Amino acid sequence: MKVLDNLNRVARYMNVSRNMKDSIPVGFLSGLVGTLAMDLSNIIFKKSGVSEKTYAQYAGSVMISPFRLLFKENRILGQILHLITGSIMGIPLFTVLKKTGKDNYLFKGAIYGTFTWELLYSFGLRYRVFRTKAYSTRTHMTTLIDNLVYGFSSAATMVFLTDKSVFPHASKKQMETRQISELSQSSIDPRDEFLDDYSDEVRLH
Repeated sequence: MKVLDNLNRVARYMNVSRNMKDSIPVGFLSGLVGTLAMDLSNIIFKKSGVSEKTYAQYAGSVMISPFRLLFKENRILGQILHLITGSIMGIPLFTVLKKTGKDNYLFKGAIYGTFTWELLYSFGLRYRVFRTKAYSTRTHMTTLIDNLVYGFSSAATMVFLTDKSVFPHASKKQMETRQISELSQSSIDPRDEFLDDYSDEVRLH
């Protein structure tokens, strides 16, 4: 019975969570999920020897010199900074989805992931915001893939958590516009049509 009660509580929590409307919590939580997915992708590439660095090293090098990142506590600090940054970056993405709708949300997430890659990673290396450096082309490509994973995961989480009324489907909008046009056509006074027909007959005579 306790197991069933726990499952019911989880189900209720999930139902409540899927009705969120506040932009800040939704964007922050979705950005956090996207960052965790991004880290998982990065760890896989790092373990396989394709990528040179982890995002904990990149983020930590903003405040700490690279040789001090050899210590575990400094890498933990870098990971915390990375998680906070990724979570905050989810808020603008939610604003985009809220304005444009959730149609093609994975495509929008991919575009946003590419934007974050260019903004944070490329400019961070180019203008030496990061003290640690990456040299191989494979590392640059894997970081792009990681940011695409971030965009996909964040956008999908936003659609999952957010109430449907926040960004309605495009089909509903089209139905509303059709209804408005039909109402406007039906509101035409039939006497106006009769007068038009009468004027045409007068012209013929």
